[in-house]
Amino acid sequence: MASAAVESFVTKQLDLLELERDAEVEERRSWQENVSLKELQSRGVCLLKLQVSSQRTGLYGRLLVTFEPRRCGSVAALPSNSFTSGDIVGLYDAANEGSQLATGILTRVTQKSVTVAFDESHDFQLSLDRENSYRLLKLANDVTYRRLKKPADILQPLLGCLPERSGFICAVAERTCHHPRTSWHWENHDCG
Repeated sequence: MASAAVESFVTKQLDLLELERDAEVEERRSWQENVSLKELQSRGVCLLKLQVSSQRTGLYGRLLVTFEPRRCGSVAALPSNSFTSGDIVGLYDAANEGSQLATGILTRVTQKSVTVAFDESHDFQLSLDRENSYRLLKLANDVTYRRLKKPADILQPLLGCLPERSGFICAVAERTCHHPRTSWHWENHDCG
């Protein structure tokens, strides 16, 4: 593959990544603006009427908060949802339709609870009351986007400098993309 072809490939991948990311962000924004909370919960992207069951400090000083559905008699289970570990979620006060309290990463999801890690390195102190009711909304996940964009950003300034049969592109992609959905991986099989 000539240098111009590789440059074209990398540029096209970056453009496609931007389009995919923008579409995902717009879809989530549209959901928040145009779809009721009950409908979001039935789609599996929102959990309503949660209460704090425990709080503890995790690795790197992160605040780990476990949420359970509000109890009405017997032990309640979470409604059907699409939440998985690693998802980025927004935390909202259920009584207030307003702004997001914090953003966190789901670390554990069971049938009866979800645990969210909040980064305490920010200037805010997240204070959650066990008596309040909260909701979690799945947000656009930029982790995959960053993992896919990083090797392309590394390669772009080097494209004119690399020999035509360089195995460097393989090495950059393998060292920076540790995700099973990595959508681009160009290998130069002519490397000796």
